[in-house]
Amino acid sequence: MKNIKYIFILLLAVSFFSCDDDDDVKLDETEYTAASDIAGFGETLAISKATKTETIDISYTPAYYGVDLVVTHKLQFSTTAEFSNSVTFDVDAADNTFSFTVGALNELLTEKLLLPVDEEATVYARIVTSSLDGVETLYSSVIDFNTTPYLDILFAPETFYLFGDGVGRVAQNNKLKFIKVHSEDVVWTTVWMEATGSFKLCSDADYKGVIGRIGEAISGEYTLGTADDRGIDIPVPGTAGYYTIGIDLANNKMIIEAANIYVCGPTIGEVWPTESVVDENKFLLDADNKTMYLTKEFAAGELRLHITHPYISATDWWHAEFIFLDGVIEYRADGDDQERFSMGAGEQTIVLDFINQTGKIE
Repeated sequence: MKNIKYIFILLLAVSFFSCDDDDDVKLDETEYTAASDIAGFGETLAISKATKTETIDISYTPAYYGVDLVVTHKLQFSTTAEFSNSVTFDVDAADNTFSFTVGALNELLTEKLLLPVDEEATVYARIVTSSLDGVETLYSSVIDFNTTPYLDILFAPETFYLFGDGVGRVAQNNKLKFIKVHSEDVVWTTVWMEATGSFKLCSDADYKGVIGRIGEAISGEYTLGTADDRGIDIPVPGTAGYYTIGIDLANNKMIIEAANIYVCGPTIGEVWPTESVVDENKFLLDADNKTMYLTKEFAAGELRLHITHPYISATDWWHAEFIFLDGVIEYRADGDDQERFSMGAGEQTIVLDFINQTGKIE
């Protein structure tokens, strides 16, 4: 009986439709009512890294089409009252309320709306309501509030770069981008460092959220800057070569060490970490050509490569696995198992170029 009731309601709703070829569907003669009474932002919404896990609850009166229909409400934000650059928040409504963390909102403000950190901005918000295909989309009245986004590198695994004369590159080339470590709150990158110079970090390719180091390294570990103290330039180790920079995002720490890259798996006789992390399976530096290479007798099979670093689990080596496909280095990052590349048996040399992000077998 319940199913018959729903079918009847649907047929009743359909009977109310009338439309022209170029118009949205109109339900009966009912006047549509957009969502309203948005509350929870206030005139000024205070957010900070210290409160990033706290929840913000935004209430509202839902839209109504005059008949019971399935509707979807979404929050939209913009830096203009005309919503010329609107972004839709990836959060669903429940019980006429949107609930999300301070951190999630800050990420949207800095990564989607591209608002600078530590500067107060006016943000505009509205609720967009949609229903069946062809039924008019409804927009609530626009509200606005002031807020000041903050720097939080915890949001940077996908958009975190380094730059400076010590690394000889700029952030915009996208080859100095950090890579997420699978299942760990760590990012890493292997880069060529000059014998002199320094570098800093930034939270996107346009140098927003620039940070350096606070104080000197302790046992090789730096403390990174914060929104309150951005820090100073980070010196390179002093000998030109490839280095792996690992960042512990949870604790705002960083370690730089000479690149340690290893082969493991089928091509060395099904030997896996940690047993495979020995000198005979370790890539060497060719400083003249700015490459890393490994020459040895390989068995036929799938090539498996990875780095080691103090912040990365030694047993879960695949958390920092990478491969090259069609000559281009591809990182597993936090994705699924990678596409495989198989090599033949015999003495061969694998060459890696992290400046140009390429790999080859000679």
